[in-house]
Amino acid sequence: MKIAIDIMSGDNAPKCNIDGVVNTLKNTKEIFFTLVGNKDVIKKNKILNQYKKNFNIVHTTQIVDLNDIPSRIIKTKPDSSLVKCIQLLKEKKVDAIISAGNTGCLLASSLLILGKIKGISRPALAAYIPNEKKGFILCDIGANSNNKPIHLLEFALMSKAYIQYLENIKHPKIALLNIGQEGNKGNELTKQTYQLLKNNIANFVGNIESRYIFNNKADIIICDGFTGNIVLKLIEGTINKMIDWTTKSINSHSISKFAKPMMYPVFSDIKKTFDYEEHGATPLLGVNGIVLKCHGSSNKKAIENAIIKAQKCIANNFIKKIESTLIKEMII
Repeated sequence: MKIAIDIMSGDNAPKCNIDGVVNTLKNTKEIFFTLVGNKDVIKKNKILNQYKKNFNIVHTTQIVDLNDIPSRIIKTKPDSSLVKCIQLLKEKKVDAIISAGNTGCLLASSLLILGKIKGISRPALAAYIPNEKKGFILCDIGANSNNKPIHLLEFALMSKAYIQYLENIKHPKIALLNIGQEGNKGNELTKQTYQLLKNNIANFVGNIESRYIFNNKADIIICDGFTGNIVLKLIEGTINKMIDWTTKSINSHSISKFAKPMMYPVFSDIKKTFDYEEHGATPLLGVNGIVLKCHGSSNKKAIENAIIKAQKCIANNFIKKIESTLIKEMII
């Protein structure tokens, strides 16, 4: 398998991106990496140099940052590690790419360079959200702010392929995020989408309110990207804040010094469950190539897990599986 890593993008780049590759190479030699970034920076890692047969370097001179304009990134920074990764995928020199860079720039560049899968009018980001039993996919989480009902139907079908082939859930239940359970609730987008999903999705279980998303009522929850991004960030912030509040409350009360250590593993388990580093990356659904987006704050463990997800995508011929799902459901 050939995987390109955007070495220069992310809050902890380039160190954690390189360390994630190094840790992977310690355990497997089945992947050949293309490390895209400043060659002088990459070559400084002495441990990485022990695995010279397992990687090459594509030198770049530019770095995409949060202030770059997505629609202009190919023209303004054509020699950036992010853009170069996508070009390598287009040229079929790699099977998948991984980046922790600017989401908008990654999306825009992927669309312009790779194009869309046949039958898809909008790409989407689908995040796997864990809970105490198994978890669910939330889609879209920010690729599109303005959507039509047909786009949400496409998101549902692509998410169905994702969870079937990457999470091994064969008959996923699909729900629509809304302000009420009734089919006539919500705005025009959700009301029209409800009918579209009801008529076209076999395992559509109806609307779901945000307070029930962790109750294992659905394997896939569909929404527009604006709503999904807010929900995802609210989950992150709430979990972290609740752990912080609870920890401070324990410390402020007269709880036995012997009892306190028994409670901390509980918080550790909760934090680990919802930690982005444990789940690696989110596939950019709908573009004609395997593009995995890591959290901007990804550490080496997150990069390692992103590589594992890339392996799954390649092994499952993920793009073809999405296309076959669309054909089966007669969208193409």
